[in-house]
Amino acid sequence: MNTPDGRDPETPRYTNFRFGQDPQPAPEPATVLAVPHPEPLMPRGIVITCAACEANRDWLLIQVGPLVFVRCRCAHEWQERDLGAGEVDTARTEGPEREWETFEEMYRGLGYDGLFRMTYLG
Repeated sequence: MNTPDGRDPETPRYTNFRFGQDPQPAPEPATVLAVPHPEPLMPRGIVITCAACEANRDWLLIQVGPLVFVRCRCAHEWQERDLGAGEVDTARTEGPEREWETFEEMYRGLGYDGLFRMTYLG
């Protein structure tokens, strides 16, 4: 079984190296976790509002390593520095997890590609 980029998972990836140095295995790409969050977000005690469409709930929280991004149904996305991994873990619900090939496929599959702009679901 190969990884999505077509390489054998048992073969380590290598970074670029200078002549005379031993190659070092490249770090694995960061795992991305996307969690729908239907409720309003208030990390600073003030309700977060989308700058593009003024929505105030029904977000997609995207965790990439230690960074957390918020995406609106209108497809506007930004890094929210006041949210951490703990908030993303709290928003997770029981149920099956799904892996996506691309971000665009994930956005379309979860309804955060702009098609449901100005629509609240749930």
